This record gives sequence, structure tokens and C-alpha cells, in this order.
Amino acid sequence: MVTTELNRKKVKNGECKIRMLKFIHAADIHLDSPLRGLSRYESAPKESIRDACRRAFENLIELAIEEKVSFVLLAGDLYDGDWKDYSTGIFLSQQMGRLNQHDISVFAVAGNHDAANRMTKALETPSNMTIFSSRKPETIRLDDLAVAIHGQSFGTQHVDENLATEFPLAEKGMFNIGLLHTSLNGREGHAAYAPCLVDDLRSKGYQYWALGHVHKQEFVSRDPWIVFSGCIQGRHIRETGAKGCVLVTVEDGAVHSVDDYPLDVLRWIACNVDLTDVSDNREVLERTRKSIETEIASADGRPLAMRIRFEGATQISDNLAAFPERLEQQIKALGAEIAGDDLWIERVENATAGKRDLESTLSDDSALGNLLKDILNTPADPNEIDGLKEVIADLRQKIPSEAFCADSILNLDQHQAVERLLEEAKHMLIGRLLGVGGGK
Repeated sequence: MVTTELNRKKVKNGECKIRMLKFIHAADIHLDSPLRGLSRYESAPKESIRDACRRAFENLIELAIEEKVSFVLLAGDLYDGDWKDYSTGIFLSQQMGRLNQHDISVFAVAGNHDAANRMTKALETPSNMTIFSSRKPETIRLDDLAVAIHGQSFGTQHVDENLATEFPLAEKGMFNIGLLHTSLNGREGHAAYAPCLVDDLRSKGYQYWALGHVHKQEFVSRDPWIVFSGCIQGRHIRETGAKGCVLVTVEDGAVHSVDDYPLDVLRWIACNVDLTDVSDNREVLERTRKSIETEIASADGRPLAMRIRFEGATQISDNLAAFPERLEQQIKALGAEIAGDDLWIERVENATAGKRDLESTLSDDSALGNLLKDILNTPADPNEIDGLKEVIADLRQKIPSEAFCADSILNLDQHQAVERLLEEAKHMLIGRLLGVGGGK
């Protein structure tokens, strides 16, 4: 490790030797994963997202070199299961070689996705990269920096036990870092892998815990620092907003600053458009335009993958719900006009509410009014609808299985997804039955 005499602090009593150092904490790289689940969208910008995870990783390498960091920590899920070919491993070796030219070492733990990878053993680990053992926690000491890094990899894809309890206590006179892939005490949308409590981590006396597995950046604690750096590139609509890593600066053996750096090259955005009191389609498009332009302005020049959700109470709610395909194509055309290839409208959702026409029809004791009442009285809980399970089973036989994957809008294994589809179906039927907006 390259250090200068000016950075060395020769003190007694075992205090840290280096006055200042920097390191990067990143996690959940998922190399070569960005197309997963997107191939079913004909309009998806495949060229823009094909190498998104690789380009985000290249941004990570550039940052490490520019900031002259002492080392890089990778807290699991560098890969995304088995490689399709050896190009993934070769790409990693190339990037590690760039760091090696600047005397930057990399320390990593394997996460659940890495443990599922059977091809990693086929290529030698780059010389400047160390992957911690999965058998038990181990400690790597960087004596010239007075740093001790403690970590343990996943040995299998599913690790249910608390790995943190076996980590050693902090070493005196060293800046101690814990490197762990964990769900901690549970995080929404993430499997409970290597669960542990914040108190389990605090009890070790480390100055910094570099965590992975949770894709949303989170500063769990600042005394000591316990940080989920988040993933470096969003891969679907559940991974919205800026994604990147954290740069940690250490001075005199203590954390001086923890700064987040965006690395993503394609950003996922959930754009909510308030249509309260909107009275015509022209105003719908105008409000949508303003919302899209606002999101583009805050994206730091990155292309966007956007889901648009209409909300609020409006007189034309039924009109919008009657023909969802037409509405979606209008919004996609608007997006193409505003940003061209730099904006992809992934989906348009209509969650508006309307009353005027519906209430007047429901007040009539007519066949149409009674039918609308039956639709509205359809249970919100899918389990209470007779025959729905059989309908879903029949759909599974007719639709390709990839349409039902985890990040799909048709994920019929997810209770909330089925509830949403039922609510959308209600709105669409009501809109068409009322015959508004040319739907007769």
C-alpha cells in the first residue's frame, strides 16, 4: 500500500499510524444483471441498459482512482448467480487490474447471489482482490494503515444463522471494519439472510460496519457507523432513485465523514402525477409534462426509466380508466416528445378516483346501476372471490412463465399485485360501462 511520510503519525501507546485515509464501501453490484425481467417490454431501451451494471462498476473504479483511496470494500453480491459465459469474470479482472495499477486493494465477502455462482472457481481471483472465507469470520490486518477488516462470506445461497455473533472483538490501536452481507433485523423486500441485531454489531467495538444485501442506501447508525451502501445500479422499478456507493474518510483513527456518490447510468423513477380537479385530457397531458420535466431536471443528465402513476379525485377518472391502453400510448408519445431516447415510460398506472357520473348512475334502480353496484361490491381481498384461484391457474397455463417473475406487474404470487390488478379491472369496467370519452 502506497502511503507518504506526511501521512504517517508515529505515536506511542498503539495509536493509529496514519492520520488520514479513504476507502470506498459498495455492495450489490450484480454484474451483467440489468436485462433481467425487462426483455418482455418491447419498448425497453435495451441498448441503454444492456451494460448498465458494468458501466456503473466502471464509475466505481474511476472514483476509487480519482479519490486515491487506500482500498475498496465490496459487501456481497458482486455477481448475479451463474455467469452466462466467462466474459463477466474477465471484465472483473480488467477492472481489478486498473485498481492494481494504482496500488488499490479490494476486500470482498460473497453474498447469497455469489454463493449461487458455480463458475467463479474457474478463474483465479485477481491478485489485488481478497475474498473472505465462508467457514468462519477472519481478520485481515493492514498494518501500515493500522486497519483491521473483519469479514465472512456466504458459503451457501441461503444463510439463516446470525454470522455477526462469531465476529471477533475490535483490535486495540486499529481502525476496525466489519464487512457483512445481511438483512440485519429485516428490511422490506429483502430475504432474511444472516439476520442480526444492531446491538450484535455494536458489541464488537468496531468503528465502521460495511453492510450489503439491502439495495436502498441506509445509514443505520452513526455511533458506530453502520451503513448499507445500497446497490450501484437500479435494475427495476423497485430500485428507484440515485444508486451508488459511499466514500469514507478516516482521520486520527475515527470516521471523519461518510459521503454518498451516485454511480448509476440509468435511473428508475416513480413519478406521481396529481390530477385532482382536472377536467379534460389536455390538462392531464400538461400536468404530466411538468412532472416529467421536473424528474428529468433532477436526474443529473442520466436517462430515465419511469413509471407514471395518476392520483387524485377528478371528474374524468372513469374516462381515463375506460381505455388504459390508449392512455398509456398517449403518455409514451408525450415522453418521446420531451426526452426522446433518454426517457422510457415503463408503465402508466391510473389510481385516480371519480364520483360525479358514477354516483348519478348508482342512484338509479336500473340494470346498469345494479351492475355497477355489483362491480363495486367485489371483495378487495382476492381470497374472498369465488373462482379467482381457478382463473389464475388457467392464466398460468396460457401465458409464458417469465411474465410472472418477481419484478413483473403480473406477479400473481404477490398478494398486493393481485389486489392492484383487481382494483384496476374495477376502474376499467366502470369506465367502459358508463360509456364516457368515446367508449360507447
